[in-house]
Amino acid sequence: MKIWGYMEIVGETLMIIAVALWITHAAWVPYLFAAAVVIFSVGRLAQGNDSILAETPQENRLRVVRLLRQRSFAIVFLFITAAFMFADTPMHIYQDIFILKSSWLVPFICFSVIEVYTAFRLPQLTKK
Repeated sequence: MKIWGYMEIVGETLMIIAVALWITHAAWVPYLFAAAVVIFSVGRLAQGNDSILAETPQENRLRVVRLLRQRSFAIVFLFITAAFMFADTPMHIYQDIFILKSSWLVPFICFSVIEVYTAFRLPQLTKK
């Protein structure tokens, strides 16, 4: 069970490194970010939620389950971010919709907001 936690930490670290290196416009940075997303998501999803739910009081269990679902759904934003990172030039998708070089920032910010919110909210609910 510990190995999944380490995978999650390694994936998060590699994501931070890839985001910091994106400014260099190196061709291998999107591949590093995509690999980090896969490592992080496997670590996060394989851990399961049983340990968090076991220490949660009964009256907060529904809120904790909702937060854990939000955390799992945030991984979808990571995969969208990884796909958008591969856009080297502006790509025309549909009518007036373009994917620009920096379009990956929007889903990454959505992931970050969900992650920060659940990181602060989950410990509050499991303590009570």
